[in-house]
Amino acid sequence: MPERSLPTAASDVPEQSPAWLGIAVGLLVTRWLMPAESTASGATLWLVAGWLLLAMIWSLSRLRRWPLSPLRLDRSDLAVTLLVTPQIVSATWLIATGDGNGRAATNMVCEWISLLLAFVLVRRWFSKPADYHALTRVALAVVVSLSALGIWQHHVGYRRAITSFQALQDELDTAVRSRDISTARRLRAELAAAGIPLEGPARQLWERRLRDSREPYALFALANSLGGLLAALLIYGLGLLPAWKHSAWPEPNRGGFFSRLSPATIFLVTGFLLISYCLLLTKSRTAWVGFAAGGVLLVGGRALRWVKERPGRVTLGASVPVLLVVAAFWTGGIDREVFTEAPKSLSYRFEYWKGTLGVIADRPLMGTGPGNFRQHYLAHKLEESSEEISDPHNFLLEATATAGLIGLAGLVACIGLILTGGRQRKTAPSANAGEQGGRDAPSGIIALGGVFGFVLAMVPGWLLEGGLDTRLAFVAAGFIVSWTGLPAACPDPTIQRRATLAALVALLVHLLGAGGFSRPALMQLALLLVIGWRPWPSRVHVSNTAPGPARLAVIGCGVGLLLVALLAVNPVFENSVAVQQADNALLLRGRPGEAARLLHHAQQVDQLDPAPSRKLAQLRIQQAGRDAASEEVFDQAIRAATETSLRDPHNWISAHDRARAVRRKWQRHRDDGVVRQEMIDWGKAAVDRYPSNPRLHAWLAETLAETGRASQAAREARQTIRLHQLLQSRGHVDKLLSSERLSQMQSLVQAADESGSLPQGRN
Repeated sequence: MPERSLPTAASDVPEQSPAWLGIAVGLLVTRWLMPAESTASGATLWLVAGWLLLAMIWSLSRLRRWPLSPLRLDRSDLAVTLLVTPQIVSATWLIATGDGNGRAATNMVCEWISLLLAFVLVRRWFSKPADYHALTRVALAVVVSLSALGIWQHHVGYRRAITSFQALQDELDTAVRSRDISTARRLRAELAAAGIPLEGPARQLWERRLRDSREPYALFALANSLGGLLAALLIYGLGLLPAWKHSAWPEPNRGGFFSRLSPATIFLVTGFLLISYCLLLTKSRTAWVGFAAGGVLLVGGRALRWVKERPGRVTLGASVPVLLVVAAFWTGGIDREVFTEAPKSLSYRFEYWKGTLGVIADRPLMGTGPGNFRQHYLAHKLEESSEEISDPHNFLLEATATAGLIGLAGLVACIGLILTGGRQRKTAPSANAGEQGGRDAPSGIIALGGVFGFVLAMVPGWLLEGGLDTRLAFVAAGFIVSWTGLPAACPDPTIQRRATLAALVALLVHLLGAGGFSRPALMQLALLLVIGWRPWPSRVHVSNTAPGPARLAVIGCGVGLLLVALLAVNPVFENSVAVQQADNALLLRGRPGEAARLLHHAQQVDQLDPAPSRKLAQLRIQQAGRDAASEEVFDQAIRAATETSLRDPHNWISAHDRARAVRRKWQRHRDDGVVRQEMIDWGKAAVDRYPSNPRLHAWLAETLAETGRASQAAREARQTIRLHQLLQSRGHVDKLLSSERLSQMQSLVQAADESGSLPQGRN
């Protein structure tokens, strides 16, 4: 029997309602307005739930149509599936075996699943060239407004932050000197709520970065993340200039140059200048190199022809980046060190990559699991290196380290399938009622979706902190102005493919030297560019199919939504609320008992997260240091530290806290050989997990000396001094010992030398 084609009227049935398009755009935009580095902690899990809910509603709507079109998957869908699947497998293995931080792995794998869903839905819903251009116009408006915020941060924001912090610190010092306990507690709580470390090396490092840094970061946590976003979308915008020139630049007339400037032209040029200047201010060398690589691909072999045909325009275009660099030098945005220290920055990358190779050699098949790289990396970090990185700063190594060789294979297969996808054939508008609509979506709905994204981004702060982020409000206003001013144009497929490919190359080159493979904000941009380069193909004839696959999609999305809500969103939310209440009880009211109760509750509601157990262990260890501490407090400290080590078994902090808890108990009695050996074993375990940390060696040296093992203590003290001197010569001041601690290590070495250093095993 010959295959029947769908009725003509079916081609007019849209695949989705405009409201769905607005919600999808809102979810995409919100991702760029949230800190990309906060995903492992679960701060954006609600976005995952949003994508699952949207996918389930779409699948339900498809069941109401007859004839029902099949949910077709092509090689691009398969490519992204192969990219995501190893991350899911590695996370599942880690959670099932308890071989790592299960909370971070769960949160990250949820984010990967949402990226896959977003790719599948957006690629089908925005398959029309006009729809895709409206979506990318929203993205460009977002980065223009983020660039304006970044420029403000560089020139004004940092100075205000320093002034505000200094005033807060002066007030705290005054309260401490006057013994105003309530005021001191309130100020410490404000510092902690702002993410400012209260004491120790972390505080020193934070203050140093605040004083010395001027790189804009917009709404991200790192300037490098912002730089990657800006570089890719700037290249994409420049690639669309041939399509924009007809709408932005009117035909030449007899008037002068300025009479031919339209408002759209002014907005476009201003937007590009803002993005370019902010990109310079980020000092992200990897983003600059990525931009250059994308520019070379975009220009190709046409540069010489342009020079011959339009030398004036080429000269004007080349002078713009030169003037921007001069302006950045003049305002102090960049300096000579940005270029002279580029080799040092590259040498740091080589240190990261060498340490990562050690991680891969240790766990070649399944990897560390998503969100668990740092714990394993610190065991292989080079001694002369300082930064405790959370990713390898190279997306090829990161895919391999987090998901093993299957992760690398999935990434290579993904790139191969996308590169060999072949050229898309131009066909008539699709009659596929379930997957391809016949009309372009209203651009106003897509723009409203962008505004909706800003509203979504404001909701968490409003619910949890009781206030709105004024930065988001100003960026939202800038977005509306930018989107209104940017010219609307629909580029032909050739221009769009060239622009998206150049932008994708720029982003991938950036990711070769910067972190971002596990950051959904940047990966979302990469997948959007893939959609522009490999758009969803149109097909005319579709046969009738049964509703079974659609029902399976509904069930799958429903089950996924339920699991994410029960296993991720709900426990993370309850855990976060309880931990915040515990911090307030401890810092504001000075009630450690109430704080311990709340932390225990957080520990119970989230069976995977080690953070509540770690906070509880550190609180109990502090309580155990008091003279009036009972035996129960010692046992509680050990139990909390043990729970932490079970939930995060490869973290040096887990081992060190357990060693500290046991040491508190041993110091009370000093006659229990089992406890003494346990204390030493866990101290050595912490050193093994972070052998380049001089403070851990110093702690172990003190402990060994306290137990009478002088020769071993001297050996650890020598190692401490050597690491201290090495880090000092490299300028890594955040890892150095205090002068008192260093003198103590020197005394241990001197005492061992004077006594002749008893052979190991006799002390």
